[in-house]
Amino acid sequence: MCTKSLLGLSVILLLSSCTTHVAPWERGYLAKPHMSPVSNSLEASLRHHIQVSKEASSGGHSAGGGGCGCN
Repeated sequence: MCTKSLLGLSVILLLSSCTTHVAPWERGYLAKPHMSPVSNSLEASLRHHIQVSKEASSGGHSAGGGGCGCN
């Protein structure tokens, strides 16, 4: 009986840790630049452009492209 109770409590605790609710008054804190997952947005944008060019793919956009960088 104790094992089932412990297992049930563990499942409840694990499932409750998966919540991602952010209260409306906390969104202002998350919108600040230092809370960004990338430290430099320009560098991240350039890295993404380089990766797309190297992979010879364009991510579902209407523009053509190739690995050489030409359109």
